Amino acid sequence: MKLISYRHGGREAYGVVKDGGIVDMRARLDHATLKQAIAGLSINEMEKQATGADPDVSLDDIDYMFPITSPEKIFCIGRNYRAYHEVLEDGGPKWPSIFPRFASGFAPHGEAILRPKVSEQLDYEGEIGVIIGKSGRHIPEEKALDYVAGYTVINEGSVRDWQTKGTQNCPGKNFYRSGAIGPWMVTRDEIDDLDALRIRTTVNGEVRQDGGSDMMIFKIPFVISHISKFTLLEPGDMIATGSPGGSAIESKPPKWLKNGETISIDIDRIGTLTNPVADER
Repeated sequence: MKLISYRHGGREAYGVVKDGGIVDMRARLDHATLKQAIAGLSINEMEKQATGADPDVSLDDIDYMFPITSPEKIFCIGRNYRAYHEVLEDGGPKWPSIFPRFASGFAPHGEAILRPKVSEQLDYEGEIGVIIGKSGRHIPEEKALDYVAGYTVINEGSVRDWQTKGTQNCPGKNFYRSGAIGPWMVTRDEIDDLDALRIRTTVNGEVRQDGGSDMMIFKIPFVISHISKFTLLEPGDMIATGSPGGSAIESKPPKWLKNGETISIDIDRIGTLTNPVADER
């Protein structure tokens, strides 16, 4: 089941994607947002309500929002694929590299990601995004997927030269609208093998990234369990799980994103996230 948050006629809502449209769940449930519906364990109820219902609005008539419109926390896992030469050379990391991102650093599906005024080094990273469905601390790895509501597509965009301005990479990972999230989330039951997902990124139709989730070093259950040891994971929290290589910085010369280009990230069983690129004004 695909779940979406959207804006239509000045009204914010959420619903189930069906037959090229959306069955409006805000009109049918007591929860105001998809995050509240997930926290209220209403995924099964949404499926029940959508069965036999006709779409209330077409996908062509909406403005997309983040699947979870106000995530409390967004964590990213760096260098998590066996595709980076420095990862291979040192035998791989013993622990995952984890850093936070602000929601303001992303744009929803269809809206422009911004190349900042202060840099020309806007990069892209196509990643599987995990959306947490219930609260947990010290989650056992073998039970970690029980805490997942679903998955989305994340462009974990980076401003590369700002990652080296200081000892931390937080600035380069949090430029305003430098990445994107969407277009929807698919529920956990839609994906039976997390190691069999193809991630493909194109810029103006040119393939830039093409890899599989089987190359992930720290698997999703481990990552969830590990993060829950230092913080409380809550419904709507997101985890970007790493990129399979092929980012702009790896090209010679680097193929940084430019104004007027269009970037699409397609992940099997989840969907395609597409955004134009524009210069920040």
